[in-house]
Amino acid sequence: MTKIISFQEALKETEGQHRTLLVGNGFSSEYFNYRNLLDKSGLDSDKPVRKLFSALGTVDFEAVVRALEGAAVVAKAYGLDAHEKKMKDDAQIVREALVEAVNATHPKNRVDLGVKYKASAVFLENFSTVFTLNYDLLLYWVNLEYEKLRDGFGLGSQNGSFRGPFKPNAYCEIYNLHGGLHLFATNSGEVEKAVDANNGVIATISKEIKNNHRLPIYVAEGTSEQKLQEIRSNSYLRHCYRELYQNSGNLFIYGHSADDNDAHIYRAIFGRKTGHIFFGVHKPDEKKLNELDGKLAKYQKSSGSSVSYSFFDSESAKVWAD
Repeated sequence: MTKIISFQEALKETEGQHRTLLVGNGFSSEYFNYRNLLDKSGLDSDKPVRKLFSALGTVDFEAVVRALEGAAVVAKAYGLDAHEKKMKDDAQIVREALVEAVNATHPKNRVDLGVKYKASAVFLENFSTVFTLNYDLLLYWVNLEYEKLRDGFGLGSQNGSFRGPFKPNAYCEIYNLHGGLHLFATNSGEVEKAVDANNGVIATISKEIKNNHRLPIYVAEGTSEQKLQEIRSNSYLRHCYRELYQNSGNLFIYGHSADDNDAHIYRAIFGRKTGHIFFGVHKPDEKKLNELDGKLAKYQKSSGSSVSYSFFDSESAKVWAD
């Protein structure tokens, strides 16, 4: 059987060394449902606007809104006023469906997580840099509790319910590889983050989507190539991905399955020149360990990498302990 150690043993092995953390959906699964926001959107599967997601081969709300707005422009040029209105109305329906999906799947406020912040904050204190594949707010909220990790918005200014823009030369230790529900692009293409405007960040996000027609920057579910295409289309996401590729030292992976739809992440990880990978496994058994070993070996070989890896029991990290 493939050897597995505890999280504490992995920390001991890397004592005094640089540690980086990569978190996946498993970090958030206790509080946030990643079973596709589209399923919680309230869009009727029999209606054309829902079928458009399938026709475009996407679950990305922004891609559908862009398609509808493009169709409205075409309809206007052809003098099809009723069609133009229908496309614009449906674009707004999609925006409001995203609001419904976010509110149906995500905690409204950070107080909803109760006392478990302490355990997760203690976990994060072991790392000087954190990369996240999640677009929920849990990591953002946990970090507010002990304010150790900076997110690159520190050189920006407060503008109503937003702070920004993000600056690549600002101090930054948290990188949102797939964006986040709290991140929005400005008209000039810069990125700013939503903040609590008395009713909570989720309320700020919902208002921005519904009233101001801006959608968050986040990489929706899809293939690795689809995700990479989205990353390349945004300067902030490109910066985060580049930082992952260039990051050295020991990398701990928590809450991820190493599936092919995130192959771009593992190409970046195994493209690194130094460090060791400690991969967290939830409820490890021989079958699961062998399967993960095969996946990581595949990424390692295809990258021509000499980066080594081993496994730790993710439950021993006690990230959400009472």
